[in-house]
Amino acid sequence: MQFADIPTHLQLKKRLIYLATSEQIPHAQLFWGPPGSACITLALAFAAYLNCKNRLPEDSCGICDSCRKMKNSTHPNVKFIFPINTTKLNSETEITSNNFLKLWYPFIKTQPYGDITDWSHHIGAEHKQLIIPRVEAKYISQYASMQSLESSYKIIFIWLPEYFHPTTANAMLKTLEDPPPHTLFFLVSLAPEKLLGTIRSRLQQVYIPLFSDEVIAQLLAQQYELSSQKLGEVVRLAEGNLNKAYKLIEESNTELFEQCKGWMRVCYAQDFAKLMAHAENFQGIQKENQKYFLNYILHMIRQALLVQFSHENVIRIHGEERQFAEKLGQTLDYDAVKKINTWLNQSHYYIDRNLNPKILFLNLSLKIAQLFQHTRKKAT
Repeated sequence: MQFADIPTHLQLKKRLIYLATSEQIPHAQLFWGPPGSACITLALAFAAYLNCKNRLPEDSCGICDSCRKMKNSTHPNVKFIFPINTTKLNSETEITSNNFLKLWYPFIKTQPYGDITDWSHHIGAEHKQLIIPRVEAKYISQYASMQSLESSYKIIFIWLPEYFHPTTANAMLKTLEDPPPHTLFFLVSLAPEKLLGTIRSRLQQVYIPLFSDEVIAQLLAQQYELSSQKLGEVVRLAEGNLNKAYKLIEESNTELFEQCKGWMRVCYAQDFAKLMAHAENFQGIQKENQKYFLNYILHMIRQALLVQFSHENVIRIHGEERQFAEKLGQTLDYDAVKKINTWLNQSHYYIDRNLNPKILFLNLSLKIAQLFQHTRKKAT
């Protein structure tokens, strides 16, 4: 991880680089911010910069031996501590973070903005309590006292120290207050208010704010093929939380597609009992999700039209979505698509004005069902 891999936060990067170049590095720092912020990524980039053998003015070099080891998660002077499920590996007498490193490294690479829920799912401990146990404090103290394997800083990352067991937190006080020379502690927290006051008082704090909407929009546009409307919806719902933005896209793509496909098929079959059930379900979701669902359908209808006219340069769907859009485009002609587009925009407008969502969605469903019937008659 390098500073260049992290969008925005230019002033924070400059501050950290100044600390490194001026040799005024606090021995224990708390990188904290809201969920979905760049806490762990900035801390990792700072660690890479500190141990880089060919520092550049604004970043680590990325190619020296130390930088390569940081990228490959093989640096001998970097240790990670994080919450674990102490009952996960029953064969071990003392379970520590070391038992989970093979899971940790892929997690931090693929979900650098993840939280405790993501981590618990990753290690298969969804229904278990995760903690940083007392035994970790002993091993941290032993590791800190060991001689450095390379002529660089020893850096101990503690991810989510708010999950310290009470005895762990108390045992860490002495180590944090007076660590050996050239040993740094980087604590990364998403809820620092849960830390003991005696722990926080020993840490130099670095606050990392949420991402701006503009930055999230730029990142998502680079990584996903999204319509401008869908991108805007995701950015607005994410509220600066990059982890939430990724989840909205990855989870909603599958869920929304299945919901859209099922609803359209019920409309096509004119199954009024199921249409009533869909209207009931629609009423039960939050207003923002109601609008998000309508926006997704609107996106699919437009893509069906583009597929129909073979505008490949602006088509933004693939796989099953593409196949469904092709079938939809074969079923609905231009006039039908235009009508559905108008009805969806009107429904979005009425949701904002608090019209009864059940009545609204049932009315929309009946209109589309009649439209399907009309297009079938025209085809015959």
